Amino acid sequence: MIKALGERWTLRLIIITPLVSLAIFTVVITSFYIDKMRLHFNANTEQFLKEYIDFEKREGEAYVNDIETLVEFTEENLERRVKDVLDVRMDLAYRTANYIYDKYHNRISTKALKSRIQDALYNMRWQNSQNYVWITDYEGNNILSHSPELMKKNIIDLEDADGRAIILEEIQVARKYGEGYIKTRFREGASEQLLKVVDFKHFNWYFGTGVHYDQVVKEQKNSILELIAKAPGSDSSYLLIYEGNSTVYTSENSHIKLSSTLLQKLSSKMSKNGWLVLPQESSHLYLHHFEPYNWTIVYGLKKDHFKEVVERERQKLENIFNKEVEFIILASLIIAFLVGVLTFIVSRRIIVIIQEYREELDTRELELRELNSSLELRVDEAIRSKREKEKMLIQQSKMAAMGDMISMIAHQWRQPLNQMSYVLMNIESSYEYKEMTPQYMDEKVKEGTKLLEYMSHTIDDFKNFFRPDKEQTKENVSEVIENSIALIKKSFDAHKIEVVVAYQSQRSMMLYRNELIQVLLNLLSNAKDAVVMAEVANPLIHIVLREQVGGLIIEVCDNATGVSVDIIDKIFEPYFSTKSEKNGTGLGLYMTKTIVEEHLNGKIFVENREQGACFTVLLKD
Repeated sequence: MIKALGERWTLRLIIITPLVSLAIFTVVITSFYIDKMRLHFNANTEQFLKEYIDFEKREGEAYVNDIETLVEFTEENLERRVKDVLDVRMDLAYRTANYIYDKYHNRISTKALKSRIQDALYNMRWQNSQNYVWITDYEGNNILSHSPELMKKNIIDLEDADGRAIILEEIQVARKYGEGYIKTRFREGASEQLLKVVDFKHFNWYFGTGVHYDQVVKEQKNSILELIAKAPGSDSSYLLIYEGNSTVYTSENSHIKLSSTLLQKLSSKMSKNGWLVLPQESSHLYLHHFEPYNWTIVYGLKKDHFKEVVERERQKLENIFNKEVEFIILASLIIAFLVGVLTFIVSRRIIVIIQEYREELDTRELELRELNSSLELRVDEAIRSKREKEKMLIQQSKMAAMGDMISMIAHQWRQPLNQMSYVLMNIESSYEYKEMTPQYMDEKVKEGTKLLEYMSHTIDDFKNFFRPDKEQTKENVSEVIENSIALIKKSFDAHKIEVVVAYQSQRSMMLYRNELIQVLLNLLSNAKDAVVMAEVANPLIHIVLREQVGGLIIEVCDNATGVSVDIIDKIFEPYFSTKSEKNGTGLGLYMTKTIVEEHLNGKIFVENREQGACFTVLLKD
């Protein structure tokens, strides 16, 4: 009875509460919103303007700083740019001269050959012939020049404007280093320039060219001004750039021209970069000095423009405010009506929904308890199943590897067994014909003993391979590769497969020796099967060991037909094999990838090259 009464009161509260709450909420929010907006527009207009101007000032400072960063970057990289220009020019001159020499040195006389080179380099001129290529021999004789006062003269004693024996410096740099750079002022009053000289070994010559720094600086200034001019402008600001007292840039929307006198006056008031106000212009100016170019950057804000923007924004917000008030009142009435109707309709279903919810909750709670009780068992079962599968994969891989090893041992023992049979036949024959002597018997016993020792050594090699590595050891990787090849060499010889090895490194690494041997044997065995199946006329397996930053790379390549693009992404998956079921388990490359990535801290991938497939193993330090 009490429970039913509580549910009825709950139903009434569900109907009444939303209506009352909505009405109160609507009145409070509308009143608060109206008062807040009016207070905002009536009391904070000037503050809004100040904040707007402060924002524009920050934008202006950032823009000027961007210009300064651009200028500083170009200034810092000036010498590198000059060197790049000289490198391109001298590379062109040297390659041209070398090409002419290679083409004609056995076909025409030396004199004619030199003349052709001089003619070709004479036409290499830049900056309206201010920069060109010259030729001087190591005796100081000028061979080629665009300067009449130097042409065909011995200039070894020539000094530059600073009294340096510049020709002797050029000869020393070209002869000692093959090429190099020299800074000089060639004549009194001339700007500094950077020279580059390059040795031309064929005729005891060296080539040279130069670039004046002031030419490059002028080009940089023009480039920066062009970039600034292409940048989008603003109705709220303008930009002026002065070099000394001269205007070098004026933005299109600038209405102010600062005289040199006014500019000096403004600059004298400021000990460092900053903002100034021009009341008569209703404008704010940001002055920024950049000494390397002797630039004064003036960024101006037009205050009248901001007042117009604020007024338009105020009118716009006022209209939005009035419409929002009307909308809030109308929407509140509509929502109140709809909420009342919907509440009345929905309330009839609430009790049923609550009951259904209770039943569903009880059912879910029971299911959750059953799930919790069985979840642990299912997790343990899944873990056991996964471990069993892993054990099965490892066992299958071991069995496949053991079969291959038995085949390799058979190859290794075939020849010693034949020789042992031959030794026994000799002993039998000598005994039968009564030719047996103690010395002969001793000789044959020693021969047989050597064969047995070789066969025992072979078994030890394969036994060591199957012994698991417990700890990493420092191994010479090239020696590990040699040991791996030795294990499978007889199998290669049986199929007349040539193995070519290129060791470009003799580094040692900490690794599991036998696991690396297993990886190499799998790759070598796959390569052997590939060339045998493809019936290659001259089967070849190429092994390369080389260094890279942070480790070593081993490449095992064959000259078969390569791996089909349809399956190349699948060959490292378990149980995937291109061989018949009796010849392949599909675990070799899968286990190879597992060993490389999990035990050797490396990576393995395959690609098709011109001759065939190539497997690459990356071993990290």
